[in-house]
Amino acid sequence: MHKKLPKLLFPAVLALLSCAPATAQIRIGIDLGAIRIRIAPEPPPPPRVEVRMHRPSRGHIWIQGYWDRQDDRWAWSPGRWERPSQRGSMWIRPRYQRESGAYRYEPGHWSHQRLEEGEDYSRWRQERGHGHDKKDKKRGRGHDKHR
Repeated sequence: MHKKLPKLLFPAVLALLSCAPATAQIRIGIDLGAIRIRIAPEPPPPPRVEVRMHRPSRGHIWIQGYWDRQDDRWAWSPGRWERPSQRGSMWIRPRYQRESGAYRYEPGHWSHQRLEEGEDYSRWRQERGHGHDKKDKKRGRGHDKHR
């Protein structure tokens, strides 16, 4: 019996390893806290064309690839399948909005996550004398599903 076990396990391990590249595109939704609004001096590049991979399960949602602001540059975040970490949560696509000669960037996030101003965006607003009005405060909430 013990001699047959390695012979039975080898095909299973081989099959699992051969699936690794396909599962590399799958992420499990993890709540990492508040999402920070950023500011950029230049717009993001045009979106890239991507091929949507096979849907892993009915519970997965396709998140289209997008340009993410990392440090002081735009970085491509490839499309992927994700499962919402909370039932009924919706994916809110990233927004890039021209604002006083710069670009306000609201990262993509799940509807249950908080959206708040990042340090660079707050500092940029203060330097330009932009105050917080009711419209800006409403725009900063992560629960606005009708964007």
